[in-house]
Amino acid sequence: MNKPVAISFHVPPKMWSEFQESMLKSRMFNEEVIGFFFCQRHQVSKRKIRYIPKTWVVPSSDCYEHQSATGLILKQPFHSYLLENYLQPGLDVVHIHTHAGRGMPDFSYIDDRYESEYAQFISSGFPQKPRLISGVFDEDFQSCQFRMWDRKGRKFEKVKFCNSLFEVATNEDEMNNPDLMFARQKIFGEANQRLLNELKVALIGCGGIGSIFAELLGRLGVKNWVLIDPDKLETLNLNRMPGATQEMVEQRWHKVYYVKHLIKRIYSEGSCVKTIPTSIESELAKQEIATCDLIVVATDNHLSRKIAQELALEYMRPLVCLGTHIDMKQDHTPRMYCRVTVPPVGGGWCLMCGNIISLQRAALESAPSEIHQMAAGAGYIEGVNDPAVFWLNSICASTGVGVIHGMVSGFLNVDSGIDWVYEFPSSDWRKTNTEYLRSDDCFFCC
Repeated sequence: MNKPVAISFHVPPKMWSEFQESMLKSRMFNEEVIGFFFCQRHQVSKRKIRYIPKTWVVPSSDCYEHQSATGLILKQPFHSYLLENYLQPGLDVVHIHTHAGRGMPDFSYIDDRYESEYAQFISSGFPQKPRLISGVFDEDFQSCQFRMWDRKGRKFEKVKFCNSLFEVATNEDEMNNPDLMFARQKIFGEANQRLLNELKVALIGCGGIGSIFAELLGRLGVKNWVLIDPDKLETLNLNRMPGATQEMVEQRWHKVYYVKHLIKRIYSEGSCVKTIPTSIESELAKQEIATCDLIVVATDNHLSRKIAQELALEYMRPLVCLGTHIDMKQDHTPRMYCRVTVPPVGGGWCLMCGNIISLQRAALESAPSEIHQMAAGAGYIEGVNDPAVFWLNSICASTGVGVIHGMVSGFLNVDSGIDWVYEFPSSDWRKTNTEYLRSDDCFFCC
């Protein structure tokens, strides 16, 4: 017997807070209210589907023809506006309405009839055949149920609602038997620890930054990994890769196997680490990234970061970009930087439109070797690898892990994205005003 398809609806915390506040403000007493999310569908696997909202709408009181504690009807012009502006682009719709009272709400007979007809109407009236997900909350927005209708409006399947981009495990054994290893992390909550334990991370780049990052995030509780890097260990890597040895270099270890070794030292059992010793451009790498909850890119080239950003946009996944840079001023004193960037999920601004990576460099890196040599000869490409030291990589990696911990725990809001730069020896943290990174005409994210 085939397992049912697992369907989940994920709303970023800030978006959900704003939606919830708008819903509660749109009533005077305990009238029912309705709101809409318009979502992009992502098929994670044959048995798993995620819905991520691109935008939301909550009608004001003048958009209702009728609104009371027992039901509501929207005015036809407002409904036509929703159809024309949001369903035409091919997004699926989530209807969320409230019922009076507290506790777990049930869908009413009227809900069943209306939603069945509406699911059939939108699938037959639009070429993209959008699906209908419906949700009902109690009047305090504390309890809810969600379901998704088939296109004929005859059957529905249960949908899991997540007020997060990530999914918390609900295995009772795990809930009742917390790992003693994480006892000193209880301050962040047991649900947060379960989420970290279940989080699946794609790490692109297992070198000086990526290896430290994996060690730190692994010890925070992350056990599920996809590691992607085509390179092998070299002697010049040993100054900045924890636990790497000359023996590993002589045995020609791939970096992905070395980082897997780091994670397996933390978890002798219970971890799942997939190693892909190829570039991110391979189809296998892209397929595995699609199954992950989070994408982290810690490479030293622009092409891999460009591809990682494109995949994050395609799969509606959070992306964390890590990098460092060292150069010398004219007085021969060093300037050292590390940068942690998290673009907003689904667009608004990205690594390309924010000029955080160079599309010219990315194009040259993907060019045939003859063109690459010509560009290097003309001075477009530096011939020496970027300098790197362990401690600067550690600042970058640990800050990245802190950002992810904040994203998972909810104490750091990244809905609008972040771009942080640390400069040493002045010890300055610079936080980019991301409003200046937003673009209305980016080829990639708009």
